[in-house]
Amino acid sequence: MKSSRSSDTAKLIARSVILASNDGVRSQLVTPEAIELLEQLRGKDWFSWASNFVLFRKAVLAGERFLLSGIITHYLVRKLHIEREVEKAIAEGCRRVVVLGAGYDTLAWRLHHKHREIQFVEIDHPATQRVKAGRMEVDQNLRLEPLDLSKGLPSSVLESDDSATAFVIEGLTMYLTPERVEELLKDVSRLAGEAGKVIWTFMERQENGSLGFQGESPLIPRWLELCNEPFRWGISREELADFTARCGLEVQRLGDHQSLRLEYLISKESQALPLARGELICISTTTVS
Repeated sequence: MKSSRSSDTAKLIARSVILASNDGVRSQLVTPEAIELLEQLRGKDWFSWASNFVLFRKAVLAGERFLLSGIITHYLVRKLHIEREVEKAIAEGCRRVVVLGAGYDTLAWRLHHKHREIQFVEIDHPATQRVKAGRMEVDQNLRLEPLDLSKGLPSSVLESDDSATAFVIEGLTMYLTPERVEELLKDVSRLAGEAGKVIWTFMERQENGSLGFQGESPLIPRWLELCNEPFRWGISREELADFTARCGLEVQRLGDHQSLRLEYLISKESQALPLARGELICISTTTVS
């Protein structure tokens, strides 16, 4: 990612959500309030306008099927699952929620109004934070902290807290070096405190060592390279328990394409949607205070 501007993948995901909100079946997977906030952040650009037209949506979805079938639906159910897990963490006693590398995601923005007794913090790249800080109206229980997470750790801008903290690390670890991922998770596990929770995603490394979504076009990794956002890290399921233990975390459960499909694609229409596979959602709890 270039230091002077926000992430290209963050923009892509935001546009995917906006497109889905205008598509009959996929719109069931989008929170209406999230769209209002996204358009406030991104502005109603040509893509938002074009997404209202059936032919444009069909053209984009045809391109998605060619490049990486089911990736838009994956983004949608990933966000639904993470929000559900954050709500569980709050119900179980977490009094602070920290979102790392949020991009244009609206989770903290929406929930800080709903849970005024909870402190929310977003730590993200300065280029993205500048956009949000200029367009977001926030209450005292939401803080925006600019930090390049490839260079700095959350503890440099976030103090320890006596109460349990829930961390959200969505769509970030794959862009960091292996050493940085381990440093980040160790830092987060200390900050989360006793009974803290870490909700994070990672790419599942295949037996041949490859990283990426299964069935993706060769154009995808080339585009990521051009954006200076290539995938750098992933891990196999067999290695996950030992790795998280080193980081002070214990895996509680994983969300993969099968469990996410069973949980969220339950209507007759949504069952027919393709769903990309390759990125997993890991729900972890802290083993150190």
